[in-house]
Amino acid sequence: MRQNISLRLKGIFVTVGFPILALLILLYVMQDWESKENLQILFIYTLLTVIVCFAPIRTYHAVLTLNSAIILSGILLEGTWLGTWSAILENILLAFLFKAHKKMLPNIGQWLVTIWIVGCLKTWLDSYNIPWMIADVLLMFVFFVANTGLCAILISHYVNVSWWTKVKEMVRGGTSVYFLLMIMGDIGARLVAHFGWLAILPVSIAFLTINVVFRQYFNGLIKLEEKVAEVNSLNHSFLTALAHSVDARDPYTHGHSHRVASFGREIAKELHASQRFVDDVYFGGILHDIGKIGIEDYILKKEGKLTDEEYERIKEHPVIGYQILKQSGVFEELLPAIRSHHERIDGKGYPDGLKGEQIPLIARILAVADAFDAMVSDRPYRKGMPVDEALNRIDAGAGTQFDVELARVFVQYIKKLPPDKLEAMIRSEGRMATQNEATLEEVLV
Repeated sequence: MRQNISLRLKGIFVTVGFPILALLILLYVMQDWESKENLQILFIYTLLTVIVCFAPIRTYHAVLTLNSAIILSGILLEGTWLGTWSAILENILLAFLFKAHKKMLPNIGQWLVTIWIVGCLKTWLDSYNIPWMIADVLLMFVFFVANTGLCAILISHYVNVSWWTKVKEMVRGGTSVYFLLMIMGDIGARLVAHFGWLAILPVSIAFLTINVVFRQYFNGLIKLEEKVAEVNSLNHSFLTALAHSVDARDPYTHGHSHRVASFGREIAKELHASQRFVDDVYFGGILHDIGKIGIEDYILKKEGKLTDEEYERIKEHPVIGYQILKQSGVFEELLPAIRSHHERIDGKGYPDGLKGEQIPLIARILAVADAFDAMVSDRPYRKGMPVDEALNRIDAGAGTQFDVELARVFVQYIKKLPPDKLEAMIRSEGRMATQNEATLEEVLV
C-alpha cells in the first residue's frame, strides 16, 4: 500500500510538479533575461546547443550529451538565463528527434530546477568572494548531484524502477566522463571570460577530440563485451550438454542438474551475491554430478540395495568429477562445487570430511539445493514428498548437514514462491530417480 502511494506521488511530481516548477523558474529567470543585449552570445549558445544534440558522448553504460558542460559554462559566463535557454532548446530538439513529446516538459522541469539550484549557489558564492577555483568545484559537484538525483526521479518513474537503483546505475554508468565534460565546460567558460570568444575554438576542438576518442574506446569495449557474451553462451551450451550426458544415462535422472542449478542460483540471489558468483553457482549446479560419468551403469542403475563396495564406489563421483574438470584446465572456479557438494557441516560428509566454513560457500549452497530436489522429486518406488515436509527436514538438518544461514534463506525463499511457480520448478523436465541415487542425496530419513 505504501509503495503504491509512493509511486503515485512520484508520478504526480514528475508529470505535474516538474512542468509547474519549470514555468515558475522560467518566470523567475525572465526577470534577468538579457538576450536582447547579448544577441551574439545567444546565437553562439544556440549553435553550440544544436551541435551537441547530434554529438553525444557514448560511454560503456550510458549516452551523455555535452550540453551539461554547455549549460554550466553559460551559467558561469552570463547567469541562469543563458543556461535556461540552452536547456529548453536542447530538450525541445531531443523531444522531436526521439519522439518523446510527453516527456519534454518533465525533463525541462528537472533541468531548470538543476540550473536554478546552481545559479542560486553561484550568487551566494559570489557574494562571499569565494576564490573561483573553489567555487567552480562546488558548482560542478552540486550540478552533478542535483542533475543526477532529479533525472533519476524522472527515469525511475518511466521505467518503473526504484529511484536509488537508478541513481546507482547512473553513477556507475558515466560519472567520470560527466565530470570530465563539466571540467571542460568550466575551462571553456574561464578561457572565454579571459580571452574572448575566440577561445571557444580550441575548446570546441578538444570536445570533438574527446568525443571521437571516447566513441572509439567504448565501441571497442562494447564489441569485447559482445564477444565475452558469445563465449559465455558457448560455455553455457557446453556445460548443459555435459550435464545432459549424465542425466541421459538414466531416464529417471533427467532434469536433476538443471533444477539443482536453478535452486542454487536463487539461493545466491537471495544472499545478494555478485552476478559472477550467481553464475558460478548455476554452472556449478549444472556440473555437480558430472563425475557420475565414471560410475559403472550396473551400480548407478541398480534397483536393489548396494553392497558396501558399490556404495563406496558411487561415493567417488565428486572426486571423479573434480579430476575430469581439473584435467580439462577450464572452469576452475567450479571445482569446489563439484568436489564438495556432499560435504556436511558436522564433518560427516565426503569426500574430504570438511566441516563448517571449510566447505566452500558454493558447495554449501548446492548441498541444500541438491537435497531439496532429491526429496521432492518422484521416484519409481514412491512419489516425491510434500514440499512442507522437505523444508522441515532441511530445517532439522541446519547446523548438522546444512549451513544454518543457507538453510534459513532457502526455506524462506521456497515459502514465498507462488504455488504454481514452485510446482513448475519442481516438475521441470520431469524426473524420477533410482533408489541408489536417493541413498546419496536424501537427508534425515
